Amino acid sequence: MTQTGERRSYCLFGERLTKTRAVITIVGTGGVGKTTLAHMVYKRTKAHFHFDIMLSVSQQFSVIDLLRRMLNKIGHWPKGLEIQKKKKKIEQSLPSDEEEVDNYVGTLKRLLNRKRYLIILDDVWGVDLWNQLKDALPDNNNGSRVLMTSRSIDVAKFADPRMVPYELGFLNDNDSRDLLLKKAQPDDDQLADLDDLPDALSKRCKGLPLALIVVGGILSTKNQSYHDWKRVLDTMDWHEEDIDCMKVLAMSYEDMPYYLKPCFLHLASFPEDYKISAKRLIKMWIAEGFIPQQGRKTMEETAENFVEQLFQRCMIQVSSRCPNGSIKCFGVHDLLRDLAIHEARQENFVTVFQEAEGINHSQRVKRPVRCYGLTLEKDSEYGYTYMPRFYEFRLLRILEIVGINVESEIQLRGLDRLAHLKYLGFKNCNGLNIILECSFGHFKNLETLDLRDTRINDTVRLPWKISSESIGRSTLDLWTIGTLRHVLVDRQHELYFPKWLDLRNLQTIKWVSISDEETLANQLPIFNSMRKLGVCLINRNINCINWRSVSRRLESLPSLISLGIIGWDIPNEIVYPRALPNYQNLQTLYLDGNWANNVTLNARLFPPHLVKLTLVGLTLRDDPMKELGRLMSLKILRVERLTYYKQNMICSAGFPVLETLFLEVFDLPDFNIVLNIVNGVMSKLKYLKTSWHFELEMPPELKHVTVVRT
Repeated sequence: MTQTGERRSYCLFGERLTKTRAVITIVGTGGVGKTTLAHMVYKRTKAHFHFDIMLSVSQQFSVIDLLRRMLNKIGHWPKGLEIQKKKKKIEQSLPSDEEEVDNYVGTLKRLLNRKRYLIILDDVWGVDLWNQLKDALPDNNNGSRVLMTSRSIDVAKFADPRMVPYELGFLNDNDSRDLLLKKAQPDDDQLADLDDLPDALSKRCKGLPLALIVVGGILSTKNQSYHDWKRVLDTMDWHEEDIDCMKVLAMSYEDMPYYLKPCFLHLASFPEDYKISAKRLIKMWIAEGFIPQQGRKTMEETAENFVEQLFQRCMIQVSSRCPNGSIKCFGVHDLLRDLAIHEARQENFVTVFQEAEGINHSQRVKRPVRCYGLTLEKDSEYGYTYMPRFYEFRLLRILEIVGINVESEIQLRGLDRLAHLKYLGFKNCNGLNIILECSFGHFKNLETLDLRDTRINDTVRLPWKISSESIGRSTLDLWTIGTLRHVLVDRQHELYFPKWLDLRNLQTIKWVSISDEETLANQLPIFNSMRKLGVCLINRNINCINWRSVSRRLESLPSLISLGIIGWDIPNEIVYPRALPNYQNLQTLYLDGNWANNVTLNARLFPPHLVKLTLVGLTLRDDPMKELGRLMSLKILRVERLTYYKQNMICSAGFPVLETLFLEVFDLPDFNIVLNIVNGVMSKLKYLKTSWHFELEMPPELKHVTVVRT
């Protein structure tokens, strides 16, 4: 945190301590740093509250959705309510929106009663929001706080007239220069050669933090020389009094290399304040043809580098990273998203329709035959009432349907005309009947098939819902598609693989359910290109000898970095294969099974370079921490559904780079388990989550760690 940030966060909370519930509002123009300051306050103060919630609101908010998200954050959203609502939807007796809001408001108020809470609402546009939320946030006279960020001073005055709004102004010259140099990162020798250029560049940004960050990102990609920095200054050809943030942002777009521009413009297709999965985005970029083949690199590796370049240029805001350091999830600042939308429209690159009526009638879509990607995201609580006529989108390369959570049937007509389709995904489509009127053989260019987090009913006519006894022609057609790279389905879908399967580009298959010896021994698809594999073994009679053979084949794969094995009531040797130490390149390992006998963990039985380890269903009589601590590269450790018979777990050594620890006891003991972390151990720990019956003994040096008890 910068000294400026320290001062501002202290001004917000340190000088405004009262017992009554206070509503504090940070007010300022776009790009001035309201969200950044709110995040600083959240991180520094959340440990003092029973409940802490931080949510992005956005301009088009739904109060029902917002209340539901708040209930989710404090872990009290009743899952059964969704099922009840679906039934009521069918019976046409659903409560009105007002009744539903009243129900959520009452529930939230009851949960927050007598609790000290911190609620941060980012990017509030109008007074209506507070009008609808205030009754859910009781004044418990215990120091509860509500912090809002807004561009409108009226929001601040309306929410709490007693509190003076914190108006966030522009940075002074010194702070502007410091922020620019922090992002540009020249070394001391180079800085001396730059003369007065840092001052001149920062003054052109007029103290606006977002502009300084973006310009700093541009400079970080240049040679740290006087002439290169001078060329950047020359492109900022406006007078200081005419500064417009969008001019600076537009300059950052123009400075991008040609190959990065379409990747940035594609971000315009995501909703405001959306957390974008880098893996999902990368598959879309490849399907769109944005990613070139570069030497021996896979296109996925090249695309990961493109995402990093966008981050280096400060065009995206990283939310989380994978264990190997690659970007996992990120967002886009509102103003940068506005820039992407503006440039995309200028180049006829992306059209974003608000709500479903934008495509209700195909004549509203200009030249639909030129549509290359189509994502249908749930816009209402009950999914879609309309599905476009796909035969009008013959050049479609991406089709993704997201968030249909009701018992409904959708007939996808005209898919057989989509000969160019490369990405087909149904995400979070629970209870959906999907009827395809064509064989997968029509999709000769298909690269990604994604059905994760989707429950498909038995009545669905999809070709992968078959067994080896009832193989269909459409399944054979699916496996003739030589371009396939990623097949992602849930565990309940059994994939059948013919013996002649030969897919040299296949990199990901999750999850493969195997129930017979023949598939295990001969037909499990194993190729040198395989990077991620998930296997679900659902027959206790699967032979250990055959599994050893498969395991030896897996250890020879040069590119395998992620492996998941699930086994239900099967021998330990299958779930916990002896060949694991030979998986030299493996970074992520997931082992799950109802293990019949007690397992003695030994660090030497794991791959040597593991970064993420998940163990599910273990039964242990001995403390596992001594052995697990010897996995020197481990950053994330998850132990779920653990049966444990001792009263202590002691972390006395090891775990030099561990950042996340999750411990969950399944077979609840009659006593609490003391988790003792010795001083100097887990020094890099950032996040600790345990089930409620763990008692924590942690050294003072870990007081910064986020601790969650469930």
